[in-house]
Amino acid sequence: MGKLLNILSVDDEFRVGHALAFALSHPDRKLTLAFSADEALAKVTDHSESFDVAIIDHKMPEVSGIELVQRLRAANFDGKIIVLSAHLTHENRRAYAELNVDTMLTKPFDVHELRQVVDSLARVA
Repeated sequence: MGKLLNILSVDDEFRVGHALAFALSHPDRKLTLAFSADEALAKVTDHSESFDVAIIDHKMPEVSGIELVQRLRAANFDGKIIVLSAHLTHENRRAYAELNVDTMLTKPFDVHELRQVVDSLARVA
């Protein structure tokens, strides 16, 4: 890959965050975990780190993935966005498509597929 790929994972389930940490562990990738939309927005808007990819859960308490993506877009987040969820209806998929989400994957996720998607998005970034 070359440069360090900075990834933000946003999921309210600790076990999913840690599964992603295992799945994406690699010297060329740095994963930052956020367990709420507010925490994720704070990490993005404080500008201490620039994230290349955000992996977002759709179904979270208080703020849905759709609303989080809207807020990220409003904050001029220019990284790639992957939605990772077991709860995507046709309407949800359409809403994400309208927000120019790069990829939608279902849970439970395939580790190899996730790595491939992340790495392919990194090459385009």
